[in-house]
Formats: sequence, C-alpha cells, structure tokens
Amino acid sequence: MKKIVVLALLISGFGFAQGKIKKARVIEQRRTMSIGFSASEPSAFELTGEKKHLLKSLFGYNSSNILKLGYGSTVVNVGGEKYVGTGILLSSGSRTYLKKESWNDFYYQNSLEFGYIRFKEQNYTGTYKYISFFNPELGFKWQVSKKLSIDPSMGCVWKIEWRGTEDVDNRSFSSLVPRVGIRVGYTF
Repeated sequence: MKKIVVLALLISGFGFAQGKIKKARVIEQRRTMSIGFSASEPSAFELTGEKKHLLKSLFGYNSSNILKLGYGSTVVNVGGEKYVGTGILLSSGSRTYLKKESWNDFYYQNSLEFGYIRFKEQNYTGTYKYISFFNPELGFKWQVSKKLSIDPSMGCVWKIEWRGTEDVDNRSFSSLVPRVGIRVGYTF
C-alpha cells in the first residue's frame, strides 16, 4: 500500500512540475552568428554561434546554446625571452538572459572549453593543452537593429592543464585568468 501511495504522489508531482515549464514567445530569428575578440591567456579571435531555446529555464528566463571556435595566441616569458604560441580553442555551453522575456540584456554564460596551443620557435617548441569546466562570463547583448548586435563581456577561465610537451612547462602559465571580450553578431 505504501508503494502505491508513494508512486501516486511521484506521478502527480511529476505531472505538476511539467505544467510549470513555459514556452517563450514566438521567436522569429532563432540564431546569431558573431565574430569577436577576447583578451585573456590565450587571447582569441572567435566565431560564435548562438541558438535560442523555445522553452524557458526553470525560473522563467530565456536561455540559449553557445558554440565557439577560436584562433588563440599566447605569449610565454621563459628565461627573459618571449615566445609566441598559436592554436585553436573550442567551447560549448549555455547562456541565460537575466531579464525575463528578453533576448538582449544582461546575461550569464558558462561553458566547457578546450584549448590547444603549439609553440614552434627555434629555441622553444611544444604544446600546451587545457580544459576548463569553470568558465563563467557576464555580458550585455545590445541589439543595435533587428539583425545586428554588439555583445561585450567579462569573466574568468579556470584551466585544468595537461602536461606540456617538449620545452613547454605548465609553470609558465596561470590556471585562473581573467577574460574580457567583445562580439559583433548577425541574427537570422
């Protein structure tokens, strides 16, 4: 008898919870492609795609998925010499807008990021790789026109680093670094 009562309560609770999810208003333009620059370690030129969700978050805020591909560059100072490394950055995450019923205001974003930087100098070669689970960002999306947006942001990156190869020593890099960026986007 206890099992039946508990099962009935769970089923009714689940049905009630499903009724709380609200659909966002009709979205004519659901995707935004942006190009941008972020200053950090490594700094990057980025191509970012954003796809808006039709369903709202648990608390009624609009949210979207983010996918970024970047060309990164970083400078390391070893023994008084500066060496430049370049590579790729790949990031995937979600963005939640902090003003209800809005797609162009303050937002919070977190993503999973992978970075691969290669050094090919004469006296300094090797690879630097990291992954970041904690990559929070606060920003403001300003919709200049129906199709064009400007998106400044700031945050930090906490990197979990793989052992460097060849001359690359991870002690030359910081694990927690600030990040500031700006993007210009086209919505379609």
